[in-house]
Amino acid sequence: REYIIITYRTTREALEAVVPAPLEIDEPLVKYEFIRMPDSTGFGDYTETGQVIPVRYKGQHGGYVHSMYLDDDAPIAGGRELWGFPKKLASPKIVHEGEVVVGTLHYGSVLCATGTMG
Repeated sequence: REYIIITYRTTREALEAVVPAPLEIDEPLVKYEFIRMPDSTGFGDYTETGQVIPVRYKGQHGGYVHSMYLDDDAPIAGGRELWGFPKKLASPKIVHEGEVVVGTLHYGSVLCATGTMG
C-alpha cells in the first residue's frame, strides 16, 4: 500500500455544517487521504481518496468519513452496502515523479484535489 495523508486546519463552522450530531468535533482539522490498494482481498487493485474528520462520541475518539472517491465499482459497492461508507466513482491517482509522490483526484474532468510528498 502507498498513501499520503495531509492534515489541514479549517473552521469549526465548516465542520459543524457536515458532521452529524451526536458526534463532537475535537479540533477544526481534516485529514485528506490518498490510498493506493494494489492487492485488496476480495476487491483487487484500486485507488481511493477522501476526507476524514477527527471526532468524539461519548468520550471516545474516532473519525467521521465525510467523503470517499474510488476508481473501481466493486470496492465502492462493498464499502457502501456492507460498511456504509460514502463512496463515489471518480479518478484518484497516486504517481511517482522522481522522488516526489503525487496524489490527484479528478471528478469527471475537474481536478478537485492535489497533494504531494517528497
